[in-house]
Amino acid sequence: MAAPNPALLHSLRAQLHALAPRARHGVLRFGDARIDGCFAEGGLALGALHEIAADGIEAETGAVAAGFIACLLARLPGTLVWIAPQTDLFAPGLLSLGLDPGRLVLVQTRDDDATLAAMEAVLREGAAAAVVAETGRLGRIPSRRLQLACLKRGATGFVLRRWPHGRNAATAETTASVTRWRVAPAPSAAVPSATVHPEPGPPRWRVELEHARGGFEGAWIMELEKTHATHPLRVVAELADAAVAPPRSSAIG
Repeated sequence: MAAPNPALLHSLRAQLHALAPRARHGVLRFGDARIDGCFAEGGLALGALHEIAADGIEAETGAVAAGFIACLLARLPGTLVWIAPQTDLFAPGLLSLGLDPGRLVLVQTRDDDATLAAMEAVLREGAAAAVVAETGRLGRIPSRRLQLACLKRGATGFVLRRWPHGRNAATAETTASVTRWRVAPAPSAAVPSATVHPEPGPPRWRVELEHARGGFEGAWIMELEKTHATHPLRVVAELADAAVAPPRSSAIG
């Protein structure tokens, strides 16, 4: 098989970006072209629905996905709502990720259905800048309703796919989310110290962008950059190719 023509690939990518729907409510930039270039708008679309999932024990605890979402929420101004059947979110721990827990409104629900219903209600009211919902189940129709609610009011929705009692084999569903992510913990880099033993560095994540509407997939190792408040997630390694797209809309960052 002949190798793909780079010029042809570049042309096709440019056409796809031109055809992609425009973000109505701006974007949230990561500040790194290797990530922002994967999105049709040059950043994560605000006023849209996004999914974040994990595997193994992380799919049960939701801890790694919650940390990744918290880093994104920290950069969004306004009230934030976190909805979940479980009450195990350790709000003070969010401070280390740059998110003030005082900005959070925590809502406990009965089950996944109640969680999705509450999320839709909050999004449609437009009273929050972003809404996070922890749920294992998310079908095409409910996700479509959530996406429309996001577009109408401009609030951003994050669905944290979590199965605290074990994953059901029937939970693989196609959704209307604009992006889908999969995160996993990654080893931190050792930091030299005055003592004999080095200290652990900032937390790291293996982050995979599995789907970006009108854009491209990508995978990176990201690290929490505590000294850079504008872009707290720093890429330390790229694990997949990503096409670079020029920014086309208003953005945060």
